Amino acid sequence: MSLRFSRTPRLVKLSLLLALIVPLAIPVNFVLIHPGEGSPLFPKMLKVVNSQKSNSFPQVYKAHGQMYLLSIWVTNPDTRVFGAQVVQCWISKECVVIPRSVMYEKKTNNAAQFKSGKLEMVHSQSAALTATKNLFVKRYPEINLKDVNDTSLKVSIENTGGPSGGLIFALGLSEIFSPEDLLQGRKIAGTGTISSNGKVGAIGGVEEKIVAAKSARVSLIFVPKANCKEVAKDIKGVGVIAVSTLDEAFLRLKNGKNSNFQGVQGCTNLNP
Repeated sequence: MSLRFSRTPRLVKLSLLLALIVPLAIPVNFVLIHPGEGSPLFPKMLKVVNSQKSNSFPQVYKAHGQMYLLSIWVTNPDTRVFGAQVVQCWISKECVVIPRSVMYEKKTNNAAQFKSGKLEMVHSQSAALTATKNLFVKRYPEINLKDVNDTSLKVSIENTGGPSGGLIFALGLSEIFSPEDLLQGRKIAGTGTISSNGKVGAIGGVEEKIVAAKSARVSLIFVPKANCKEVAKDIKGVGVIAVSTLDEAFLRLKNGKNSNFQGVQGCTNLNP
């Protein structure tokens, strides 16, 4: 006795196919995050000028090495993200999918987000300058930065916003005004917010920024200690130092001979 199986009707097949394909072709409420790039600070992005023509303006020094501002690529509020893109992002090792509501407010748009990001970056530059001044009072009391103000900073960067460049801006200013060779020919990067009193705060996309730092072939990247839970323990190809203050980052940078390593330092949660 033979068994007979009825074939699936074409209409059912078509319905199943559409059920699989249609979600891939419609917009979904997600945001995609990719690693960005490392943008060099010197000599074009970050400059200091004697805007007030002050006779007591401090001496500036040429950097012997390079510092990099790190970025991530995030789909804009007005960008339509389709299901197929989400699937592709899930497959990629260097892409992150998060709900749109986590990244953006409900009624925001590209223009509002761009304006907010630029304002945050301007504030981070001002805070970085104040933090650097306070650092120099402690580390270089003989160098007076009182005549350096916000108009002295000339920052040239496009299509980038947010407060996460505060730490690297402060380290960049320290390199410019310090009579010591802090970089010692190295390429380093940094990410983290900065307060006027030198506190380094958490940022988003730290994993993607570490990938960007590796792509820029830096030897060392400073990250906030507040982001340690997001830092992988088995990082290779770059040294990662977690810090909570500008002074801590400055001392680690200055002591360059002991920073030639790969892996993570400063994250107690990653200790064996």
